[in-house]
Amino acid sequence: MAVNGLRQCKYNVGIDIGGTKVNIGIFQKTGQLVDKVKIPSQQGEDIEIFVDRIGCELKRLAQKCGIMIEEIEFIGLGVPGTVDMRSGIVEYCPNLFWDMVPLKEYFQTIFLKQEIQVIQDSWAGALAEHEFGAGIGYADMTCITLGTGIGGGIIANNRIFSGGMHCAGEIGHTIIEKDGRGCNCGNCGCLEKYASGNGIYEQALEYFPEKLRGMKEGAESVFELAYQGYEPALRLIENSVQMLAVGLANLVGIISTEAIIISGGLCEHEELILKPLQKYILEYGYHSWTRQNRLVVRQAKLGSDAPMIGAAFIYKGLGI
Repeated sequence: MAVNGLRQCKYNVGIDIGGTKVNIGIFQKTGQLVDKVKIPSQQGEDIEIFVDRIGCELKRLAQKCGIMIEEIEFIGLGVPGTVDMRSGIVEYCPNLFWDMVPLKEYFQTIFLKQEIQVIQDSWAGALAEHEFGAGIGYADMTCITLGTGIGGGIIANNRIFSGGMHCAGEIGHTIIEKDGRGCNCGNCGCLEKYASGNGIYEQALEYFPEKLRGMKEGAESVFELAYQGYEPALRLIENSVQMLAVGLANLVGIISTEAIIISGGLCEHEELILKPLQKYILEYGYHSWTRQNRLVVRQAKLGSDAPMIGAAFIYKGLGI
């Protein structure tokens, strides 16, 4: 609820739009969360109906908090796809079947007086960690999300780096093995087919399906076997970490990032993922920077709310 005595404050809103759910949060300018709500998203839903549904939910949340819509100055939208931040157009978002959707324009028809900006969700997560989480103090950092896939957001000189084609940070779809495992993107050998949660589980189903029979589907079952000392599971995870380290060592060599923040479900496995990851990155990296021993690899702090938080403060990553 809104805190008494703060009615003069203006508020920001972060909206993280995913393939299965939408997280909506209202924030004070200081970054403090006022309240949040989660609603389901529906693949293939008409865009105008979808936007209207989100708008209605935001208005209900504001009313619950005793906040007038006029007190909201900024609305940021995080989307799991390629975004042109200058125009607010979602160029490609396969999870929602969107192609060249003018998302900012749609929201601006509902919220006429608010400034609205759109960002890729992984960039929003990186910005949140930079401003409020594990990346505080690092002008050049990268946040890597290890979940069902692998995403990335790059902060360069304290600013979001989007690149000329608006697809910076797509490390999950860099080729790590020529003519390797087929990926949903249409290429073969993508990093996320080896080091993401889905990638690890798919390989486990090929290498030791009998051990997984009766266990819950997903990578966590592979980690459960590893913690029990099952050698094939341990070898698979180590190989996945090594593949990830090669990709990240290449990334450091290209953009000279000084900190790598690991988020997503797999980052919880410190002994099997985080600790060996830093060791292998330094082993595979270029001696010019590995000898300095300055690279930091650490777990993210903000959890699944990071894209929502970052979306609410996009302008901080734009130098505004």
